[in-house]
Amino acid sequence: MVPVLTLWMAAVLQLSHAAIYTNDWAVKVNGNRQCVDRIAAKYGFINMGQIGDLKGYYSFRHPETASRSTVSNKEVTGHIAKEDKVEWLQQQVVHRRAKRTSRGGGPIHRAGTGAERFAEPLHFTDPEWNSLQYIHCRDDSKGCQPGMNIEGAWRMGYTGKGVVVSVLDDGIEREHPDLEPNYDPLASYDVNGQDQDPTPSYPDKAANYHGTLCAGMIAAAANNSLCTVGVSFRARIGGVRMLAGDVTDIVEAQSLSFRPQYIDIYLASWGPEDDGATVEGPGYLTRLALQNSVQTGRHGMGSVFVGASGNGGRAGDHCSCDGYSNSIYTISISSTSRHGHHPDYLEQCSSTLAAAYGGEETVTLGPQQTCRRTLSGTSLSSSVAAGILALMLEANPSLTWRDVQHIIVRTSKADHLTAPDWHRNGAGYKVSHLYGFGLLDAEGMVKEAESWKQVPPQHECVEDAAIQLSRLIHPGSVLTSEYETKGCSGEAPQHVVYLEHVVVRVTISHSRRGDLSITLTSPSGTVSQMLANRPLDNSTEGFQDWEFMTVHCWGEQAAGKWTLKIQDTLSYERGETKPGVLEKWSLVMFGTAELPYSSAHRLRTRAAEIPAASDVTEEYNGPCDPECSEDGCDGPGPQQCVTCLHFFLKFKNNTRLCVSECPAGFWGDRRRCKRCFSFCQSCTGSRSDQCTSCQPGYHLTEETSTCSASCGDNYYLDHDTNVCRKCSENCLKCTSYSICTECKQDTSLQGNRCQPSCAPGFYHDTQEGTCKPCHTACATCAGAGSEACSLCAEGFFTEEWRCVSSCSPGFYSTEPSPENADGQRICRRCDASCLTCAGPSRGNCSSCSRGHSLQDGVCVINTACADAGEYPDSEGLCHPCDSTCLKCTGRRSQDCISCAPSRVLDEGRCLEACAKGKYPSGGRCHLCDHTCAACVDAGPSNCTSCDTDKFGMERYLHQGLCVETCPEAFFHTEKTCEPCSQDCQLCSSLNRCLKCNPSFYLSDGRCVKLECGEGEVEDPDYDDCMACEEGCKKCVLYNPRHCLSCIDGFYNFQDGCYRNCPAKTYSVEEEMSCVPCDDNCVSCDEHECYWCETDLFLSDGKCVSVCPDGFYGDEDSSECEECHADCDTCSGPEEDDCLSCEEGKMLESSLCVPDDEACPIKTFLSDDGACEDCHPSCESCSGHEKNQCTKCANGLPNTFAFIPAAAVYHIFAS
Repeated sequence: MVPVLTLWMAAVLQLSHAAIYTNDWAVKVNGNRQCVDRIAAKYGFINMGQIGDLKGYYSFRHPETASRSTVSNKEVTGHIAKEDKVEWLQQQVVHRRAKRTSRGGGPIHRAGTGAERFAEPLHFTDPEWNSLQYIHCRDDSKGCQPGMNIEGAWRMGYTGKGVVVSVLDDGIEREHPDLEPNYDPLASYDVNGQDQDPTPSYPDKAANYHGTLCAGMIAAAANNSLCTVGVSFRARIGGVRMLAGDVTDIVEAQSLSFRPQYIDIYLASWGPEDDGATVEGPGYLTRLALQNSVQTGRHGMGSVFVGASGNGGRAGDHCSCDGYSNSIYTISISSTSRHGHHPDYLEQCSSTLAAAYGGEETVTLGPQQTCRRTLSGTSLSSSVAAGILALMLEANPSLTWRDVQHIIVRTSKADHLTAPDWHRNGAGYKVSHLYGFGLLDAEGMVKEAESWKQVPPQHECVEDAAIQLSRLIHPGSVLTSEYETKGCSGEAPQHVVYLEHVVVRVTISHSRRGDLSITLTSPSGTVSQMLANRPLDNSTEGFQDWEFMTVHCWGEQAAGKWTLKIQDTLSYERGETKPGVLEKWSLVMFGTAELPYSSAHRLRTRAAEIPAASDVTEEYNGPCDPECSEDGCDGPGPQQCVTCLHFFLKFKNNTRLCVSECPAGFWGDRRRCKRCFSFCQSCTGSRSDQCTSCQPGYHLTEETSTCSASCGDNYYLDHDTNVCRKCSENCLKCTSYSICTECKQDTSLQGNRCQPSCAPGFYHDTQEGTCKPCHTACATCAGAGSEACSLCAEGFFTEEWRCVSSCSPGFYSTEPSPENADGQRICRRCDASCLTCAGPSRGNCSSCSRGHSLQDGVCVINTACADAGEYPDSEGLCHPCDSTCLKCTGRRSQDCISCAPSRVLDEGRCLEACAKGKYPSGGRCHLCDHTCAACVDAGPSNCTSCDTDKFGMERYLHQGLCVETCPEAFFHTEKTCEPCSQDCQLCSSLNRCLKCNPSFYLSDGRCVKLECGEGEVEDPDYDDCMACEEGCKKCVLYNPRHCLSCIDGFYNFQDGCYRNCPAKTYSVEEEMSCVPCDDNCVSCDEHECYWCETDLFLSDGKCVSVCPDGFYGDEDSSECEECHADCDTCSGPEEDDCLSCEEGKMLESSLCVPDDEACPIKTFLSDDGACEDCHPSCESCSGHEKNQCTKCANGLPNTFAFIPAAAVYHIFAS
């Protein structure tokens, strides 16, 4: 137990927190979903599904284990670990995670419902617009510095449109009126509740509004007369609710890898506790999720992760002890006030990339649809940063995750930010441990993004420093360890010349961790404070393979001497003075082998900076860079040489950078490095046809020395050399020089070769280049002569490769049969004993060879000699046969007519084995089919090896056949067809697949299973999973709105899935489906309509355009209401709204009066109750004037009754 001293707070913080184990296990299984479910069920688990986008990793829940316990369940772990398919597993532990807020403010007002839509970009109706001084300054502001230029990016037309941002936090209020217009359900999920709704719960005085607060800073809608305006007020905003329950490695990994192909930017403004005593980083799964998302997210461009540097400044915390903000994959953002001062809660470290405003009171969204004033922390600064990055990705959606960081480094500005440690690194960048490279500049970032070219591939160089003899860290002293590196120059894939991130991985044992501080000095002299003293850290655990990261060496060269210094400052709290030990350390450098960009850094991004007084230097007398010549230099960097030793890069602002050799994309011309053509990676000149190698994604075409994205016609890609090589003559497409797959016009594919096409009955003479007629015996042929026939002419027989008019001696004819190819008549060889025959057996002989006599169709050997191994001469004397013969007709070895069982007869000789191209049968050797080089029986399907056939066509062995070309899923070797790798449809070698089977995609020449989850469908065009519309369990390819089934809680309607049934339908809960209302009905149930479309009225549960008699259409209620009792038809409810009357009544001035009370024709009932005359032009009227006619007198058009009085006067006057 650490003794309780005056700093009692440190002792409280150091009390160990017992690990809390959950009943969830993370398991990696090498198998399909059925295999995973089987393993889970076997050991009593429930398979909760794949963990985010991590293929093969699953979340298993064990209901029999306590959901929270201080003891792990080793028994269950031990049992499932024995499964062969289980490659890794881990019982989950609860992590303590803190949101990066400083202090809460109070609500301003409840957000109303705005009606005004966005009109002018820089005139906003939102009530808190004038208080957003991190975006703009009020007229009465004093000392306000709107340095982030957000309005400048808006003026360029960028508002975040089309970019998707998701806030990983305690949820977001999706129905908040300032978020609802931009809310994206596809970027949202509740990991804690395992459903689609990320809305937070408020169990204790609205504690869970941090995510809503951050989302408002990013994407609150503009010009809706509501609370505030987001930085990217047209971006799509989603939320992942994951901090509202137990946070485990599974929860973090699932959140950080949620829909990485759909979401562009993830905001995670939380991390380990900012208590000045904790050292903690991402777990195994979370690190894997981060790495996987930057490699594959955004369709290979990499997900963008934004984090907050931390709020532990008051506790003396250092953000290098936070493995999240310390990660190369995270853009770590710190805070500053509008006046350029750092807040007291701000942590400092070398991994902070940049800063944003947010160090004082800010207005944003609050809980339960309110508008809130909050005293912000780094979480609000990181939210502002996420919004600015959305503007930048709108300007250029093709930026990679590293492009984004490069642009931040190049455009961020020190401006008015005050810090004691501003310094320029060896590449000329100004950098600080408080603010990284400075304040984000939105306008500068989108301008840079518009014309940005992707940086070269990232290389990783790992150098393990040799442990020196003296590795003790004595109290009050400094241990120095130096390491000289060449940046892995001997290994091309690892070679780093220009630096991005640098990581120091250390293992140190020490009795009080908080007393340690660490610095790293680069070869260019840049000093990074990797760790500062932490007064509250009393831990005795030291550091175990902990990674400290710095961005302060960005753009410098990696090669040279690196110096690690570890200082032990003996603190008052420490009880012992035992020295610490540096067990091991290694240097991990990330960067590029070639110059990332062609323009000098200060060309655009630093030109506007006004140097402070401290930047003005006197004449330089220090050491020069090794690339400087004897003429000297004006500073230590390679861009400050007077002249260069080897080569130099010249930029548009007339600055130069000296280099030992021209980087990729340049060529040396009299010491100057000139740019190659844009597609070339190396070249001999600047033209497009002077490339010697190509940029990634392009291939060099031999003969033309050009680079192209794909090989053209008549070329194939040699994957080993990345060169497009020419196919053989007449090939239009091929997979190698000799394997054609498509031919040029007027040629046809014959086997693997393209030959000029000739009409049937002709062949192509290669010497003369013309088509010549086949032999008369051939219907088709491959050359001259009857031996070159491929099919015989009418009336000819096929006899061992030839076409003959009649069968030769020793052969008999057969008629066409299904076994005979192409209906050809074939001459087959007689039995060996026959000279001529009528059939295939020994009993079908018609004449016999010498030494035999015919007996009942069988040729038998003449037996003049008693010994079977003898033969008679012409005088009848018997002589012995050759030793190889069993029977013979003469003394020579070629006179055999029968052989011993151990030998076979072939053309009069008894051989131990048949020659190549023949097979043994019935004691004799027979010719193989002409397609076989060797065989085991007759016919083309019994080949054992192949060569060229009788037409000179190359043949390849496939399943006993010698084929002209290998079938699909096989590739050609020298003389055989070998299978492609599993799931490959077309390949050029076992390890080089060119096309995969459906449901698989190509990855480095191999086929990988495409596994789509619930709510996704395979997209074969892009070898990817396409998200279905929200609510779809399965959907139709190319139409994600066409759902085949819905997830629980959604209604099915017309191939779509809806959380609530759409307008003009009603729900059937038993079937979870929606049924259409009647035509023209907007709202209904199964019984009647309740609301009709515009211009229609509801009448007795139906929608009508005209109400029935006795009713009128009420415009306010859109229903048919009853007329007054006096009216037959009417236009309103009053007695003077009548349009017609029932029988016995007459219409007078829209009133229905009894016939006996009506005025005579051409009169009207006045207000006094008297009948008075109408105007002479009226047949009937409602008053004296000529414009009060209700019916015109004869001879006048009826329209006069409705013309205004003034108009009528003019008509009559004229």
